[in-house]
Amino acid sequence: MVIPKIIHNIWMGKNPIPERNLYCANSIKEMNTDFKYILWKDDKIDKLMKEDFPEYYKKFNELPRTIMKIDMFKYFLMYKYGGLYTDMDYYMFKPFDLLEYKVVIPSNREDKNGNPICLGTCIFASEPNHPYWKLVIDSLFTIDRSIIEYTKDENIDGNILGTGPKFIFDMWKKYHKINDDIYICKRNLFHPETKLDKIYVEQLKKTECYGIHICTGLWRNNKL
Repeated sequence: MVIPKIIHNIWMGKNPIPERNLYCANSIKEMNTDFKYILWKDDKIDKLMKEDFPEYYKKFNELPRTIMKIDMFKYFLMYKYGGLYTDMDYYMFKPFDLLEYKVVIPSNREDKNGNPICLGTCIFASEPNHPYWKLVIDSLFTIDRSIIEYTKDENIDGNILGTGPKFIFDMWKKYHKINDDIYICKRNLFHPETKLDKIYVEQLKKTECYGIHICTGLWRNNKL
């Protein structure tokens, strides 16, 4: 099995998609013209959770923050469909071509030896029905997330405690003890340092880097 050519974006809520996010979404489509593109909004998300994951439906709808739902739903998408997921503030300037792997997740923090110490969740890809995502979704509701507060630590890349990068990294470490079939990319491939500077981005385009997380941060300060 290989990673299917599907692009998943998620946008929840009544607010229109900002121009910057539309620009990023278009960059993904333009770089991967042979991929099917799906934008998941509230009605489609509700339908999928109700029909395909009924055992999680009630708890999913009880989550107190929209960003928690988005963070969780992308894991359900990977398990159900596979494909390429990106946040809607990820700007891509190179086609995604790592389709031969089972799961691709970029590092977003590395130690001095280049080993991952946290994994990014703004972009990743997978074949469908991979056991890692089953482990992830089975772990999502093992604690009461209605009492979890979001972190204001910007060094955690938008991590909502218990659903974001740190959670995915911890689940990978647990899974990695049993199986070694997930490709953890070096940070520079998908998760270079965020700088909203045209010269910097143009320099990145000349490297092997696939794109950059713009980090609009709408989840902060209860905006999402």
